[in-house]
Parts: sequence; C-alpha cells; structure tokens
Amino acid sequence: MGSEIDQTEEEELEEPKKSIGLRQLLSKGLGGTIGGPIFAIIGTVIMTAKGGMLISLILNGLLMLGFVLIYSELALSLPIEGGSYSFSKEAVGGGQGYLIGWLIWIGNLLFAALSGLGFALSLEVFLPNRIINPNLINIIGASIIIVFLILNLKKPIPLNKAMKIATWIILGGFLIYIVIGLIVGSQIEHTDFSGKILSEPFTFLDVLSMTGYTFVIYCVYEWNSTFESLTNAFDQIKKPRKNIPRTFIFSILIAIFIYWMVGLVTLLNLGEVNSPSWNAVIQSESKVPLADMFGRILNNDFGIYFMGFIGMVATITSINAGIQMSTHILHSMSRDGFIHNIVQKKKNGVQWVAMTISGVLMFVFTLSMDISLITEASNFIFLFSMIFLSLAVMILRKSRPNLIRPWKVPLYPFIPILSIITSLILIFSMFSTVQSTLGIIFGVITIVVGGIYYLFQKARRDRLLLMLYGSKMGISLLFVLVLKLLKIDIRLGTETGLEISNIFNILAIIAIFSLIFDVVPIRSWILKILKQEGGTVIVGGITRHSERGELLSRKLKYGLFGIVLSLGLIFLLFSLFIGFDLLFVGSQYFPDDSAELLQNLVVGLMIIIGIIYIIYSLALLLQEIEIQKLSGVKKTTTTEKLEKKERNI
Repeated sequence: MGSEIDQTEEEELEEPKKSIGLRQLLSKGLGGTIGGPIFAIIGTVIMTAKGGMLISLILNGLLMLGFVLIYSELALSLPIEGGSYSFSKEAVGGGQGYLIGWLIWIGNLLFAALSGLGFALSLEVFLPNRIINPNLINIIGASIIIVFLILNLKKPIPLNKAMKIATWIILGGFLIYIVIGLIVGSQIEHTDFSGKILSEPFTFLDVLSMTGYTFVIYCVYEWNSTFESLTNAFDQIKKPRKNIPRTFIFSILIAIFIYWMVGLVTLLNLGEVNSPSWNAVIQSESKVPLADMFGRILNNDFGIYFMGFIGMVATITSINAGIQMSTHILHSMSRDGFIHNIVQKKKNGVQWVAMTISGVLMFVFTLSMDISLITEASNFIFLFSMIFLSLAVMILRKSRPNLIRPWKVPLYPFIPILSIITSLILIFSMFSTVQSTLGIIFGVITIVVGGIYYLFQKARRDRLLLMLYGSKMGISLLFVLVLKLLKIDIRLGTETGLEISNIFNILAIIAIFSLIFDVVPIRSWILKILKQEGGTVIVGGITRHSERGELLSRKLKYGLFGIVLSLGLIFLLFSLFIGFDLLFVGSQYFPDDSAELLQNLVVGLMIIIGIIYIIYSLALLLQEIEIQKLSGVKKTTTTEKLEKKERNI
C-alpha cells in the first residue's frame, strides 16, 4: 500500500474533469459538523458551568480546529478507506494501528447510540403530556437505530440524498433559533432575557470538565465520516489541494460560531439562576432544553414542536453517519487482516456484514446505557484516539518523508504537540465527576477487550499472558505510587472515618509480588524444591515427573488463581458498591474542594485494578486447564500410571 501512496507522478493526482466546487464541498462538510448531540447535553453543561459554557465551547472548538488541521494533512496524503484508523495504521502499524481502529469503531457506535437517545428525547415533545417511561426512551432510540440500519442496507443512495436536505433543515433551524432568540427574546416582556447569568460564578475545573464533555457536540465521529468521503472524491474536486482543507476548516469554524451563538442565546433567555426560565428548563432537568427554551421565547407550544422537530432531524443525520463510518472502519480492519474476512462481504455495493455487526452493537448500547455515560465514554475514546492521530502525523513526517503531501499542518510540530498535551489534560479532568470517571472506565475496558481479542487472533498465547503479567504489575505499581507520592488518605465515610489506605496498599503489593510466579512458572519452582531434573516444557510450565510434584504444583497454581481472583473481586466490588458513596479521599497536596476529584481518580483506578486482576486470574485458570489437556495426564494414585500416560504423549 505504501508504494501506491508514495508514487510521485503528478498526473495521478489530477484529472481533467472537475465538477465539485468549494460551495458543494462546504455543504457536505457542514453535514459532518452540525448534528444532534447538542440537543441532548446542553442542559447538563449549563447546569454545571453556567456562563463558563461559552468558554468551554471556544476551547474545544479550537482544539477541534487543531485536529482538523492534522486530519487534513493525513487525509490528503493517505486517501484510503478507514479514515483515522487507516492513518494511524500507516504510521504505527500492527497492534497499535488495530487498537486505534478498534477504539474509533466503538466510538462511532457510541456516537450513534447517543444520537438514537437524542432522537427519542426530541420525539417526546410530541407525546400527550410528554410523559414517557425512561426505559421507553432507550427502546425508541434503539428502534430508530434499526430503522436506519435497514435503510442503509436497502436504500443507501436515496438515504444519502435525503441527508443532504436534512443538513440545510438543521442549519435553518439553528439560525431561526438564534435570530428569534436575540430579537424576540430581548423585546418581549414575558421572557427573562438578560445577561445576569453570564456573571454567575463558575470554577476553572467546571470549565475544563465541560470542555471535554462538550466535544461530542461537534459531531466528532460524524465529521470523520464526511471528511473521508470528501477526500475519496479527490479527482472530482476543483483545486482539491486548496479546497479540501478549506472545507474542513470552514466547516469547523462555522460550527463553532453556530454552537456558540446557540449557547449564548440560551443563556441570555434563561436570564439568571432561579429565574422562572431557569427553573422550568435547567433546574427541572428538561430532557429537551432547546425546545423548552424556544417555547418560552415564543410563549407557545409551536416553539417546542419546532425545535423538537429540528432535534429529530439533527439526530437522524448523526445516526446515519455513525452507521456508515463504523461500517467503513470495521470493513477496513477486516481488509487488513485484523478481523475475520467474512466482514468484507458485500451485496449491491453495500458492506452488509460490517454494517449489520455495527448496527446490532449500536442497538445494544442504546438499549442498555444512559446519555451521560455514553457521552463521557465517547469523549474519552475520541480524545484518546486523537492523541494517536496527532502522533501519526509526526511519525509519518519522519518515517515517510517522501510521501506526497498536498497540504501540510501549519506551525508544525507545535499544533500536534499542543493537541496531545491538551487531550491528556482533558482526559485527566474527566475524573472530576462520577459519570465521567465511569466513562473513562468504560473506555479502558474497551481497550482491554480489544487488546485481548487482537492477541487471541494475531499473537501467540504467551504474548497474551505477558501482556496480562505486565498489566497486573503496572496498574498495581501505579496505584501504590499514586497513594504514596500524593500522600492520599482513604477513609470510610468522612474525613475522620476508619483509615483504609494501607489495606489496599498491601493488597496491591501482594499482587506485585505474585510476579515471581509469572517470571518463573510454579512447576519450575517445584522442580527446584523437590530437586527433580529434566522435564518437558509445555504451555506455561513443565510436565510432572512425580505424582507428588504434580499435585503440589497444581494446588499452588489454583491457590494463586484464588488469591488474585479474590483481590480482583475485593477491589471491584468495594469500588462499585462503596467507593462512590461511602468513601472519603483526601491529600495534603490538594485543597479540600478536590476531594471529589481524588475520590473518582482512586475509585476509577480500583475498578480498573479489579477488572485486570479478574482477567489475569481467569487466564491462569485457563492456562492450567490447557496444560493438563496437552499433557494428557489425569489425577492418579500411582507413579506407574502417571509414567505410562507420559509415554503416550
């Protein structure tokens, strides 16, 4: 593939027929940056950050602009199916490239699931008395996912044409909201229009956490799909080297302006905290704050129905984009040999197997998760992926200097480095709330599951075990160091409750010392203790040469399994059922108002530790079962029977 991309013939980049201009490109580009997530989460953002929301929207808009600049260089240099996954694979290759593809694929599934729930919430405004069971929200959201899955399988071309029209409907709806909200809201007596809420106090941590939380507003996965389709049409675009990057940049700038203005108009019409509008829209935790706000501005139900309809249109475009991009990524991973080749099957030009798998998982996520958790997990995965995207552009600059780059990132390497640092800061800030911590945990579990799948599919079994050994050692050591270096104090209940930091330190240290049996298998220790020589090496250990040695090694192996499994269950169950509600976490290095942040950080680490320990212990059990099967030896009562079995191996 590299030789195909690195070819230098200029004529291969130019075609005589150029039919797509900047205006058409911009129309399509806006379809990838204007969508439905804002309808679902803006109420939470205002409740948390108040006027600081405007700062958050600017900050993540600028970071998105940096990502787009990076994406532009990679997309024009590597115009191949798969988007960010393909770029990362070209840069780092192998397992790392697969892992980025895996994460972006899951991120697209979550984005579509979020949009499905947003559709259900917008639909709710049309129901009598707007009374709907919360579980029914998930059912409606999952159902619309299935509807668009079927449409993409059966009628993809008419559907894509309809989505172009939907983009202009959404833009028109936002502009109407902005104009009427500014003009009517400021002149009608019944509204609470004022700028008082902008002077309400907010903290830097609130702004930082909402900066990470509102990333999904910019349709971070939808633009990946749309921008990929633009670069694939390179040969049909007028002045593609200039117009494609311009489209990417203009689309993000317009999106920043529209979302910022929507946020400003909403804040101005809320007036101030505890005003009638604030209590009706924010304090009551309205599920459709933009619709309810527009209804109050117009003082009738038409405003509610109008923005409810716009919300439905916006969310279905996001669902459609999520289905299509996740399909492309999964198909590309199968093309590269990371996923079974059955996923590459097509019918009438539609990648139906990849699309069906993605759609079914979207259905499951929509049915089983709530909006906040999906949003946090989606944002974590996006930020994590963008770190690797930023690294990809830097790695490719060095590893493939002759790669044709029709457009380059300006201010290189400042923008990629700043993007990496900012993403890491935002990921750390996500520990400020329980829901965002759970989002990080979901993301880490996704990484672990993806890594295990890769190792089972592509790597030797001993490498899988080596990864688990390293993960257990690394997370245990990190936990101990965090508690010791930051002098974190963990207590039950309150600041004066029972101190339990040392208990968990000891448990983690026990897990660290179990590394002795990872480096030198238990059966090797038994041979040395019993002073036996020889032995046939098999999976993870050495076959028995005496019944006594075999029984002892087996008991020790099961004992180690039981110890590590118990440690994992203690960490996991304690953190889930006690950690978030009945735990106080403090540190002499942090102010008192950082207690919640530290609590979420520590509890998040404990959940990850528990999961890794449990996976490690199960791997030990499976390893022991496999050793016994491969050796063909069963539990016997005489050495003679044992030796007879060994001769038959």
